Amino acid sequence: MIYLFLAIVSSALISIFMRLSKTYTENEMALLAVNYFICILCSLFYIQDFTIYTSDYLGIANGFFYWISFVLFQKNIQKNGLILSSTFQKLGILIPTLFTIFILKEYTSYIQLTGVMLSIFCIGLLQKSNEKQEIQSLLLLCFLLIFNGSADAMAKIFERVGQNEDVYLCITFVIAFILCSGSMIIQKTKITKKEIVFGILIGIPNYFSARFLLKSLYSLPALIVYPSYSVFTILVVSFFGIFLFKEKISKKHIWIWIGFLLSLVLLNVK
Repeated sequence: MIYLFLAIVSSALISIFMRLSKTYTENEMALLAVNYFICILCSLFYIQDFTIYTSDYLGIANGFFYWISFVLFQKNIQKNGLILSSTFQKLGILIPTLFTIFILKEYTSYIQLTGVMLSIFCIGLLQKSNEKQEIQSLLLLCFLLIFNGSADAMAKIFERVGQNEDVYLCITFVIAFILCSGSMIIQKTKITKKEIVFGILIGIPNYFSARFLLKSLYSLPALIVYPSYSVFTILVVSFFGIFLFKEKISKKHIWIWIGFLLSLVLLNVK
């Protein structure tokens, strides 16, 4: 149970530090580069077997998904707020669920399908009108869901064919770091002390959220781990979003948010 608690805390810290970084940092790509460099150092520390198997190269695709999802998460925090952005990030579980149904042809319960339909219904409720700005905000949230969910789907594939998860994670972070560094070179940006500080603050929980989640799956049923991890992370982040960052949400958005939480629970029931 302690690993699940630490995974939730680590995941929440990522969102909170990302939100804080918007106030103090100047270049988001530099921030992400430092973050992934810290993740690489952490993963190298824990690797015991440096043998690279063919399946580990899935980390290349996963690195791209990690990179783009973090970029989208930053932009969503700025445009849509911490609470809604974190909720859509966790709703990425829709992607591996649909992947399991249509690609892997695995059995999926009616409860999970209900969760899929409920989440899609709630996404539809977010669009109150056809205003251009609102449609752009919704599209940005949906892209976050898709790319973050694609990273979750890669984990599902690796679960089937993977052999060395520590190396797989290391490759993931190396690719994400290269993409961030390449973007920095193109944009001719520099890293300041603030990006370094917040990059470290984000990078450490970023790595350990994945590691603690994996550890918790070894000691607890996935039926308990996944919904608890998703829902409690959103609750913690929402608490800080309302009371620390003074984010305001309407009554309609509160009900939609509750619907998303319920759909997350249903999506993880087998």
